[in-house]
Amino acid sequence: MDRRTILLIEDDKSVREGVADALRSEGYAVLTAPDGATGLELGLTQDPDLIVLDLMLPRLDGYEVLRRLRADAVETPVLVLTARGLERDKVKGFELGADDYLVKPFGLAEFLARVASRLRAWDRERGLRSRAGLRFGGNRIDFAGRTAVRDGRNLQLTPMEFELLRYFAAHEGRALSRAALLEGVWTDRPETVSRVVDTAVLGLRKKLERNPSKTRHLLSVRGVGYRFTRRADRPLTDG
Repeated sequence: MDRRTILLIEDDKSVREGVADALRSEGYAVLTAPDGATGLELGLTQDPDLIVLDLMLPRLDGYEVLRRLRADAVETPVLVLTARGLERDKVKGFELGADDYLVKPFGLAEFLARVASRLRAWDRERGLRSRAGLRFGGNRIDFAGRTAVRDGRNLQLTPMEFELLRYFAAHEGRALSRAALLEGVWTDRPETVSRVVDTAVLGLRKKLERNPSKTRHLLSVRGVGYRFTRRADRPLTDG
């Protein structure tokens, strides 16, 4: 099963390490940042499935990190984890775009339950969106109508390319193995081999990327497979 990635932005080393260990024990991949500026950069470039955000941070406070993420159209769910428990603090956090708010000290079991709940809700939301359509990088995809337009020009996508793109959209930000893509997209062809995935992704890149040799949306993940993001990401390979 593909691991979910959680970005933890927390300046207290003991809290950061303890929470990261607890998340890893549940099977999550964890990115950590000790300050707001580093956390913002990771949030903008790494497409985590969930961001756990402290408010009292050096360099940029958590409110400013949250404001900039939402201003840059990052829709990743944010769970605020902070000692600031006054009602006005919570209201400000929700007004800036937080999805959940947990006050320190907190119970680890409750925290992990909230993480799982946020991830389930995010999966449902992305699934609903992916069934309707998709916009990114000058592309407008209508899955129901089976139409694709790039900068005003009609594109000819094959039925399999539509299904592959729909699957990527439903799992946006996740590193997907070739085996997972085969199981999710080529369900009626169990004999299909993994190189078919590479060929199909290459075809989508040629049609949807502005520069297929420097992909910004259909990214390779070293040792795993591929990752899709609507945001114009930097080409990268994940270790």
